[in-house]
Amino acid sequence: MSRIFQNLLRWLKQAKRGLPFLPSIRLSTIRKVFSLMGKREKIASVILLGLAAVSASVSLNRFYLGHTKAVAAAGGSYSEGIIGQPRFINPVLATSDTDTALVRLVFSGLYKYNGGGHLVPDLADGMPQISDDQKTYTVHLRRDVKWHNDKPFTADDVVFTIKTLQDPAYNSPLRPEWMNTVVAKTDDYTITFQVKDISGPFINNLALPILSKGTWQNVSPKDFVLSQDNLEATGTGPYFIKEIKKLPQGTVQSIQLEANSNYYGGRPHLDSVRLVFYENYNDVLQGLHGKQINGFGFVPSDQDFYLDRNNKSLTIHLLPLPQYQATFFNLSNKIFSDKSVRQAFALATDKQQIINDVYGGNALAINGPILPEQVPGLPPADTHVDVDAAAKLLDAAGWKVDPQTNVRSKGGTKLEFTLATNDFSLNAKTAETLAEQWGKLNAKVNLNILPTKDLTDTIIRPRKFDVLLFSQKLGPDPDPFVFWHSSQAKNPGFNLSGFSNATADQLISQARTTTKADVRADKYRQFESLITQEVPAIFLNQSVYLYAQDRSLKGVTLQNLYDQGNRFDDVTNWYLDENRVWK
Repeated sequence: MSRIFQNLLRWLKQAKRGLPFLPSIRLSTIRKVFSLMGKREKIASVILLGLAAVSASVSLNRFYLGHTKAVAAAGGSYSEGIIGQPRFINPVLATSDTDTALVRLVFSGLYKYNGGGHLVPDLADGMPQISDDQKTYTVHLRRDVKWHNDKPFTADDVVFTIKTLQDPAYNSPLRPEWMNTVVAKTDDYTITFQVKDISGPFINNLALPILSKGTWQNVSPKDFVLSQDNLEATGTGPYFIKEIKKLPQGTVQSIQLEANSNYYGGRPHLDSVRLVFYENYNDVLQGLHGKQINGFGFVPSDQDFYLDRNNKSLTIHLLPLPQYQATFFNLSNKIFSDKSVRQAFALATDKQQIINDVYGGNALAINGPILPEQVPGLPPADTHVDVDAAAKLLDAAGWKVDPQTNVRSKGGTKLEFTLATNDFSLNAKTAETLAEQWGKLNAKVNLNILPTKDLTDTIIRPRKFDVLLFSQKLGPDPDPFVFWHSSQAKNPGFNLSGFSNATADQLISQARTTTKADVRADKYRQFESLITQEVPAIFLNQSVYLYAQDRSLKGVTLQNLYDQGNRFDDVTNWYLDENRVWK
């Protein structure tokens, strides 16, 4: 009821401005009339007046709410906990989740991903113009952008950033992505990028945040990683670094960022964003419960860490990431060269049980290596399980159950193999669950659980496995070349199954050598269908990013992420307070 009267008071204050006068009634007249009433009449009058007042206030409140709308108001601060220490708030050097998150707050790219994961203009004034031969991208820049030090942003900054990361002396981890690109300045606000070969994925490179030439041009390669500007960064983004708090031993405790009033996209609603750095997730959780922070995010992995998704004080966003977990069959193995065996194991695999029991529901079912948010029109995830049908497939293929060992065999070969994975707790539990599920088919499954380095060196690189449980991490583009093209079947390629299919190779090549989105999507849908038919792997689930934020925070439009740092790409929309304005 208090909210009703608050709205009523606000409405009366606004309405009063439009009235030349309010009628006055003499209090003595009301008293005289009231004195002539009997006791019952007085009680009835008071009750009626009270009901009339409540009715009027409710009606006025409805009128107010119906003729006004809520809009975000400026003000407030948001604090987030992060694991790890910031080192390079520098887009040319940033690799850790901590650094990339800060880069997204401080810097801007020519393009960025919106809440739905689509590429939209940022520093660019519109989407790039692509030449007829699909090898030259012309980008026009906004003319209203300034660096945090009030210097103008121009094409020189873009050219400087690309050429810096292309120079091997700076040792940028992004260099391989730009090796075959020539960047040139047409004028102060026009840039061209020329690629050696037609590349569908290339446009995603243009989301790279841009460095200030004025800040960095006189820093030598040997001093580049040592510069204080890697922490006291100057960008064009929605927030600038206001204060860095350090503990006596030199570790960074927190970084306070203030809203950029000159931000070309409009001043952010939140006055400030504060990042607090912790050593582990339990410390983060304590910070959340102690109201030191308003939010944090993580990927369910090897951490012995639990977040109650029913916590009513939090909004928990479950955001798909471009990463999946799968069991890869070694197709050179005698058992798994038989397609019927692979199909049978796929039919007997209960993906939903793994998602529910191992991941606590914090994962998504998928069909293949092309993820649904990257390519529209993919069929929904198939979680159908049919152990009886799987057993009949094996029977038909000649894999018969030996009544003495209770294990299937064919031509003297037992249906016995080893499932290898690393010692991450979720992977180990998944492997145990798969062994139990596949055991129902009268298969003998041995487990080989190793530290990640040992698994990589002794199992993955030489391809010495029967079945491998492992994750593959993609980027913002669905291009599966390094994971599924036949040319990548041997180390250092990542085609772990040794899958070789001429049609698949053709579809992959056709999709990555065009910039036409509809053509690429069609090729990838065909590729996904082929992979589903051939079953070189069983795709168990897609990873998610659990992003917990105080329920008071509004305006978060995130639907999926291509990188954990991208969670701040829509930070300018976030707000805590709101005002009501007349429609």
